[in-house]
Amino acid sequence: MREITEFNFRKVYAVYPTSAIVATAYDGINKAVMSLVWHTPLSFNPPLYGISVSPHRFSHDIFLRARSFAVHYFHHKYSEFVEKVGTTSGRDINKYEQFKIEHFISPLNNPIIKFAFLVLDCYYIEHHIIGDHTLIVGEVKRIYYDPNYVVERGEYLLLKDKSTVLYAGMGEYITTDASSLVRLRR
Repeated sequence: MREITEFNFRKVYAVYPTSAIVATAYDGINKAVMSLVWHTPLSFNPPLYGISVSPHRFSHDIFLRARSFAVHYFHHKYSEFVEKVGTTSGRDINKYEQFKIEHFISPLNNPIIKFAFLVLDCYYIEHHIIGDHTLIVGEVKRIYYDPNYVVERGEYLLLKDKSTVLYAGMGEYITTDASSLVRLRR
């Protein structure tokens, strides 16, 4: 094996592919919408979710002022949309108008994008500065999902065709091949 001693996520894309999501928030004046690949569930009980956002991003302060955010998962066919909202800045354009984003406002005041297959509507819990990013933690208060893409199986919600947006790095997106699914647990 070869060794690199000065690691940088900007150069080492071998950690990808990973799920790409779109996060939204509304602080009463500005609506944020941006794609992220640094995000994760953090706790079952309470149901906590974290998004990692650079303070250089226009959306960063909107997420903190809004005190809530929503996490959206999309079918692979929306990869171009995910790329657009991640490579343009709300400082320069109104992305909701520019990209004609159909949405409604949740009870937590979050913009909910109608064509996502799964949305986690989160109430702000806390944030931590970790390195050059801010980890923003929210408690999931409600979930929205599209039954065309998501199926209820008992107490579980499962993606039907497993074709979610995965970021492969350098502006490349892929998805899973459902025929490669291996069931190791019933």
